[in-house]
Amino acid sequence: MARYSKNDRVNRIIEMVSKDDNVTISYLADYFSVSHMTIRRDVEELQNNGVVKVIFGGQIVKNFIENSPEYSNKSRENTDYKKAVVLKAYKLLRPQQTVFMDGGTTVKQLSGLIDMPLTMLTNDISTAAQLNENELIRVILCPGEIARESLSAYSSETLRFLSEHYFDIAFIGADGFSKENGAMTTSQVKADCKWMAANRATQSVLLVDHSKKNVFCKYKVADLEFFSEVITDDD
Repeated sequence: MARYSKNDRVNRIIEMVSKDDNVTISYLADYFSVSHMTIRRDVEELQNNGVVKVIFGGQIVKNFIENSPEYSNKSRENTDYKKAVVLKAYKLLRPQQTVFMDGGTTVKQLSGLIDMPLTMLTNDISTAAQLNENELIRVILCPGEIARESLSAYSSETLRFLSEHYFDIAFIGADGFSKENGAMTTSQVKADCKWMAANRATQSVLLVDHSKKNVFCKYKVADLEFFSEVITDDD
């Protein structure tokens, strides 16, 4: 294999990470036939410049978010893709079911489509308000501390409440997902609440548009196989 200069090596790392979400320090050291320390210095430089992020087990990723974007910003993003997701999700609903709707703008879009009698539990203030306008729906708002950026309740109180209920279907959102790392989010309590709701449901459905694919967060909700179904707009 041809030897790479530092600049060529760094540019190649960026290219590889952009195409593959399973690149690690060890893999790069073998690929370039250099020491782990050399690769760590290259990657540290890229990380300091905000180009990549080193996460679980030395894995290097390009798209990483620490905190969820503000609700008002998320609600305007990728609306057509989110609509494609929720149109598929709507087909799973049946009258008289008990359904959990997680916080998030993708899941919220589903609330505007419902035209049947359901009992709906949600931890999202905005979703609860929209559901409450529909006389066919019985709405239960989960308790707990509201996260300002998401307008949703994620706390120990929310987790305890979810653990005491069962759902026919739980629609779960995520801040990012990948085949290798599953569904991810930006805090441990959010991950715990999402997992609990999915675990208490006969059918758990992850709703994510393609913009979340290969976006990485610090906290894992569950492997994709944990969910009964994963619905995206690029199926």
